[in-house]
Amino acid sequence: MLVEVINLNKSFDEKKVLDNISFKLDEGNITGLVGRNGSGKTTLLKIIVGIYKHDSGKVKICGNSLEINPKTIEHIAYLPDRFDYFDYNKVKNIPDFYEILYPNFDREFFVSEIAKNNINLNQSVRNFSKGEKNLLGLITVLASNTKVILIDEILDGMDVINKRLITNYLLDAKDKGCAVFASSHELSDLTGICDNILYLSKDGKLSSTSEENNLNLHKIQLVVKDDLPNEIKEKAIILSNIGRVYTLLIDSKKEDLEKILANENVVQYDNLEIKVEDYFYLEEGARK
Repeated sequence: MLVEVINLNKSFDEKKVLDNISFKLDEGNITGLVGRNGSGKTTLLKIIVGIYKHDSGKVKICGNSLEINPKTIEHIAYLPDRFDYFDYNKVKNIPDFYEILYPNFDREFFVSEIAKNNINLNQSVRNFSKGEKNLLGLITVLASNTKVILIDEILDGMDVINKRLITNYLLDAKDKGCAVFASSHELSDLTGICDNILYLSKDGKLSSTSEENNLNLHKIQLVVKDDLPNEIKEKAIILSNIGRVYTLLIDSKKEDLEKILANENVVQYDNLEIKVEDYFYLEEGARK
């Protein structure tokens, strides 16, 4: 793996933002990071790239620690949700800054992609829209030729054409063997390109949304004779209800679920595919 996060913890004052989280980022994979606003997604990205310090735990990049070996930064690049660092510079000057940290920065790629996207090298960055800055930032990060790319909310505020352009850039990075870690609220766009999606809850817990890691979470559509039985209602989060038809989320072992649904008031039920957005509903339901 290119990045390994081990038992990471971070608090701000009394608030626990990251609670003992662990995961890996592999080469040639795009991993998505989703969660409610304020759940700590940006904090996690900034800790990995060394902008914030963690309270405890470890972050290894290509087997090394940024704290011990600062040169490790040449293997990882970070694109924040606002690429505002160079507002008072012209586009053509940006490579000068990146070449200080990234010895393999590809200036030829940078210039050619800037031209391909009709961006003026002599234009001041402060005159760009947020979407144009996002695209400029992504091209810059890709030109850095790092093994790991961290991206925060790059699809936010982008039109349909630029979203497709950006996702194609990310897929190209994957094909080159990069590990891409992308935070986004644009679930439909993210799920289409990610190999795995991690969900960060507001209490700092991290979980994988892949099916093999969530065998106890079930999405059920069922039809009842009359009302939804209390023993089911107590264990379920109701996603929708139209007449006698309910769609539910139930966190339960399979054998226990079968007992719960073996109720005389249940006419029939079907298992539905778990979607990423269901984790938002699950967290919200658990708080009620």
